[in-house]
Amino acid sequence: MLQDGRNGMYIGLDRLTEMEFGGRRVALVTNDAAFDSSWRRSRDVVGHHAHLVALYTPEHGLGGERAAGESVEDSTDGESGLPVRSLYRGEHLVVDPNRFSDVDLLIFDIQDVGLRFYTYISTLRQLLTQSVPVLVLDRPNPLGGEVVEGVLLDEAYESFVGPAGLPTRYGLTIGELGQWMKDAYGLPCPYSVLWMEGWRRDSLWPTLGRPWSMSSPALAHSDALFCYAGFCLFEGTNLSEGRGTSAPFELFGAPFIDRLRLLEAVRRLALDGVAFTAISFTPSAGTWAGQLCHGLYAHITDHARFRPFDCAVRLLGLIWDFHGDELEFLPIFERLAGFGRAMITEGRAEEVLHAASSDAEIFSKEKKQYEHYR
Repeated sequence: MLQDGRNGMYIGLDRLTEMEFGGRRVALVTNDAAFDSSWRRSRDVVGHHAHLVALYTPEHGLGGERAAGESVEDSTDGESGLPVRSLYRGEHLVVDPNRFSDVDLLIFDIQDVGLRFYTYISTLRQLLTQSVPVLVLDRPNPLGGEVVEGVLLDEAYESFVGPAGLPTRYGLTIGELGQWMKDAYGLPCPYSVLWMEGWRRDSLWPTLGRPWSMSSPALAHSDALFCYAGFCLFEGTNLSEGRGTSAPFELFGAPFIDRLRLLEAVRRLALDGVAFTAISFTPSAGTWAGQLCHGLYAHITDHARFRPFDCAVRLLGLIWDFHGDELEFLPIFERLAGFGRAMITEGRAEEVLHAASSDAEIFSKEKKQYEHYR
């Protein structure tokens, strides 16, 4: 019997009662932002229906309390007494198979955000290199299943924040993506998906009638998910992307930015689906912590028309034009962006956008065979 869905949609976890696990030793890969449609935590639901022997946690830890990039250590769950085994000790793609020696089935249930640099998809890829069967409980892609953005990541830039061959915004659910990964990387793991019912490819998070549960420390609001699809590139620079404020990825800035000049230039671009206002802020953490920054705040006016990757590339071009003597690019920039910083510093942003448009068209065709939903 299906658990209560929302607006006629049932996620994979809602359908868990349809599964029979017998005496198999089941482990769950999750965090505490994974709920069913009745707001029950994934680990409680799975623990009720299966012989749960261990929990595995991605970046940020089981409770989502660890900062970005901070190593997560093994521990014991104080509520259930289950071992909590870390799958994130820095950016390592290889996991010791012995960590799964007492497990017959791995269930993966984490809310993804549909973006290449969100490391939970690299965690799924880690599991697919193992011999233990993986069952994904599918969840909505908050950014929908139609729009593709960004350049395809070359192997030269591959890392834990970027699986090769994917664009920035890939337009697949986590269940669909797992099948793509198996084929793209030739991974051996037995793989299955408990699909959703009632989700459509044109569904964006604001249309689902589901409150957003913070899936990682810096994505507190649903609008931040859309901004993150582009503004994550700012993490590869010396701009503050808003960490240490109440709205990470919805605002950005630095002490050296002339916010009014930038605002005027951005408004001339007439970008679809987003409006900007000038802002000053002092982040409590991250880049420029404790220092007064000036920048812009993004207000999404139409989620369906907003193209955050295009927006971010154009913004970086303007900031370089105005503040090229102070804007710096960090070593991680290429791994996040998928293109070299010279494309910005040499005034070639339009070339990036042209390449991204071409790559998006290529991947949109490639992903068709993995689309379970219409």
